Amino acid sequence: MIKLRARIPAIALSGLVLIAGASPALADSAASHGAVSQTVTASVTKAQKLSKLKTLTSNSEDSELKWGTALDDHTAGRQPIEKYKFNWHTDYCTYSPDSLPGGYVFKWGCYRHDFGYRNYKNLVGNAAFKRDHKLRVDKALLGDLNRVCGQRFWDDPYPAAQRKKLKDACYKAAKKYYNAVRAAG
Repeated sequence: MIKLRARIPAIALSGLVLIAGASPALADSAASHGAVSQTVTASVTKAQKLSKLKTLTSNSEDSELKWGTALDDHTAGRQPIEKYKFNWHTDYCTYSPDSLPGGYVFKWGCYRHDFGYRNYKNLVGNAAFKRDHKLRVDKALLGDLNRVCGQRFWDDPYPAAQRKKLKDACYKAAKKYYNAVRAAG
């Protein structure tokens, strides 16, 4: 028993030395994976990134759905979207409500709008963004918000007359949000 007690620290120490010796190899392995990832990222050209950005920020329901899929891919860390290194930060509708009475949620339209602004400005600069992309991204916001206002509620808690008023107010708010981003420049 005494001999076993004397050997346990030696066994533990040899295991520690073994692990420490493997660490550089593991770190080197991780570094090589990072290099591959950087190579893949570097292979995305500015033109490819602009093209992808346009498909995600155009004024159509199809573009809105593609952006939603890209957001899901980003959240899951999937390579097909991560290779573009897009900026996904948002403050949603900034100083305006993200949701309106009646169940109308503008949050995701505002998120996609922020996505377009941040990524185009980063990629082409503020002047080229305003000249070549801002109007389209702003119109996409209006389209997204109008689609929110046009949704139907299958289990609607509001009577038809009240829903009509809420829907009309939603369309007016969507137009105000659009006018605000157009004026803000």
